[in-house]
Amino acid sequence: MYKIMIVDDDISVLKMVEQLLSEIEGYDVITARSGAEALERAQAEHPDLAILDVAMPQMDGVTLCRRLREMPIMAAAPIIFLTAHNTQYTVKDALEAGGDDYVKKPFSMRELAARIRAHLRRAKRSANETPALQIVRKSCQVFLNQKEIPVTRMEFDLLHYMSRQPGQWFTTKELLEKVWNYPNGIGDAALVRNHVRNVRRKLEDNPDKPAIIQSRHGRGYTLRAAVIIK
Repeated sequence: MYKIMIVDDDISVLKMVEQLLSEIEGYDVITARSGAEALERAQAEHPDLAILDVAMPQMDGVTLCRRLREMPIMAAAPIIFLTAHNTQYTVKDALEAGGDDYVKKPFSMRELAARIRAHLRRAKRSANETPALQIVRKSCQVFLNQKEIPVTRMEFDLLHYMSRQPGQWFTTKELLEKVWNYPNGIGDAALVRNHVRNVRRKLEDNPDKPAIIQSRHGRGYTLRAAVIIK
């Protein structure tokens, strides 16, 4: 049974979502009314997914999300934000903090349930189907699940650099400096974006929904694979 953590200082919203997820959807539900309580519950309960209200006193949802992402147990767990129109934080702020999705208040309970199911399926698929990527430096070859993938030298250099720290986020600026060897401030983000798109076409089952080279606005790109470098 999946364990879902709901964090909201509004008791009416908290109870409404808890009832939906526990009684109708059948999830094991954890609730918290503050960021501090949420951090304690997450450390003790290891939720599979978290739903965070953005606007909360003392510790807002954006700050809480950053703190959760620092926990190894929550580093890859899906996080969905509940956002309101009158909050100082934008959707961009929520996603840059490490959120995966957002639902605007007032929201449809059916839509929230559908979003949760989709993110849990994605997380399970990612955990169970970690691709094996092999980088051979001497010959500049790339193998995905033991099948050789033809790449250009620049594509190889990009994969080689990212594969040294799988799971690490690399900004466009860093990739331009470290892979392309451009001086600070030189280079176009479109250059990185186009090369990533080309690599995705070669590696991904569905390049429009990448599982190996993932990107997030404000954080850059990351490589999700079991990597062997020879």
